[in-house]
Amino acid sequence: MELREDIGPLRRRTAFLFLLVFAALGLLHLRLADLQLVHGAEWRDLAENNRLRRLPLPGPRGWIYDRRGEVLAENVPSWELLLFPDEAENLHATGLFLARAGLTDAPTFNNRIAERRIGRMAPLVVGEDLSWNQVAAIRSHQSDYPELTVVSRFRRHYPSGKLTSHIVGHLQPVSREALESDPRLEPDSLVGATGIEVAEDSFISGRAGERWVMVSAVGRQLGVVSEVAPRAGHDVGLTLDVGLQKAAAAALGDQSGAVVALDPRSGAVRVLYSAPSFDPRVFGGRLSRSDWQALQENPQHPLQNRCLQGVYPPGSTIKPFLALGGLAEGLIDPNATVYCNGSVVLYGHRFRCWRRGGHGFVNLERSLAESCDVYFYLLGQRMGIEGMAKWLRRFGFGERSGIDLSFEAPGLIGTPEWSRQVRGTPWYPGEAVSVSIGQGPVLATAIQLARAYAILANRGESVTPHLVAAPSATPAFEKINPDHLAMISNALTEVVHGPSGTARRFASLPMAGKTGTAQVVRLQDGVDADDLPPEFRHHAWFVGWAPLDEPSLVVSVIVEHGGDGSSMAAPVAARVVEAHLGQPVSPPEPQSTPPPIRTPDNPQGAG
Repeated sequence: MELREDIGPLRRRTAFLFLLVFAALGLLHLRLADLQLVHGAEWRDLAENNRLRRLPLPGPRGWIYDRRGEVLAENVPSWELLLFPDEAENLHATGLFLARAGLTDAPTFNNRIAERRIGRMAPLVVGEDLSWNQVAAIRSHQSDYPELTVVSRFRRHYPSGKLTSHIVGHLQPVSREALESDPRLEPDSLVGATGIEVAEDSFISGRAGERWVMVSAVGRQLGVVSEVAPRAGHDVGLTLDVGLQKAAAAALGDQSGAVVALDPRSGAVRVLYSAPSFDPRVFGGRLSRSDWQALQENPQHPLQNRCLQGVYPPGSTIKPFLALGGLAEGLIDPNATVYCNGSVVLYGHRFRCWRRGGHGFVNLERSLAESCDVYFYLLGQRMGIEGMAKWLRRFGFGERSGIDLSFEAPGLIGTPEWSRQVRGTPWYPGEAVSVSIGQGPVLATAIQLARAYAILANRGESVTPHLVAAPSATPAFEKINPDHLAMISNALTEVVHGPSGTARRFASLPMAGKTGTAQVVRLQDGVDADDLPPEFRHHAWFVGWAPLDEPSLVVSVIVEHGGDGSSMAAPVAARVVEAHLGQPVSPPEPQSTPPPIRTPDNPQGAG
């Protein structure tokens, strides 16, 4: 009897639960009937027209700064227009609409479609940096062109413009090969093409994310299904000093050429200015074919970084290094004199000095201070081309400097073997005489000369030029007799401070250096270089350092077709030195292993 009384309440509760279940099932069946029978056609239409879209979320690139924190590359907000080609009913009509909105033209649009390299879910970027009026026009026609959508992204911006374009570089659309090999890249990614943008691309680049959204038949976003946030890239600080860069640009003016300045104690590059330049802001997005073609076909070659890629006869700027070789090999006595009457006959050919009346009796110091060619013609004859090539290579000529930028030219030191292999002709002894004054088959870059003179300024210690982090090890360099180095340094001081030095007009500056004039074409007797057409006039060089006692800056200047080095290149170097010495001189920078986030070598130091 007690058992029956215990089971009774349990049965009633079980029956109540069954009733609830049957009621819920009944309501579910009624809802299904409503969806299928009453509203079935409507929901089927929505299901067929709504779609999922994958929106790539580019990872912002890291910013680039100079050594004092001035922004050289940044990201600014921008409106972009994306096209989902597979959702378009009539791509021709879409292209006409975009042309009317001023976003593209028919050929460009058709090329973008024809060159499509991507999968069905990936959109094409067909408009960048849209104005608010363009955004409004697109959104007002959204129902007519649901395959278009406006998104907010970041666009690369270069505040310093042409001033630092060859250093910072620019971006370009990712290649098919890179897209296939790197899963982190998106079809609309922009990657580094030149300068720091490509040299530090893996460090600066962000990691892309993605957002999956549900959109309606008219392209209206209904909601976010899922999202993976992008990751920003790392910032990079450079050793560059924008203040000195501005001084170099102002001094060079409208002339073509290059200015390189570095700290001889560390190799930190302070100036790397190439002219003419280009505006990298046109590369902030996707450059049109016509704009790219115009840049490439410009006869002044603004895309060429003349600091690293411009190769020129070095002229008299290489004389100090040949003099060191002559001293080391015992081929010259620094106190012995040579008589210069304006020319000398060697190998049956008359080689002329730049001073037609000659320099009279000159020793080593005076031959460098006044840049006597006859003295070095005779030295070149004694050293021979192999001896000169050996000493030029010791100071980095004929090889890349090692700076952390791509596309650097190695220059040239001609030898008999080179002549046979490249020119297919025998070597003529007189060519060695020409090489002794930096003419003939010898070519150098402004960065090579800056590095070579840094060794002189640094009393025989070599450094590697760098814009980001200093190398952890000092380059190996065979020691040079300190007495010989002192002789050369004294002679280069006389170039500026001696009574007959070729750069004596700048004697007010604590500077040493060497002028150089490099012939572009051989002059006939009686022809003045100033009477030549501009494209045939000599190149002007000056390379030197300041201050005299504890050098903290080496400056290398080449002015294309500028004529005389003392009147055209030396004034440019002097302007840079003046700007540098107007600031407190910093102590030598430590050679250290690069930190995880790269920063200037010495952000508190001076130019």
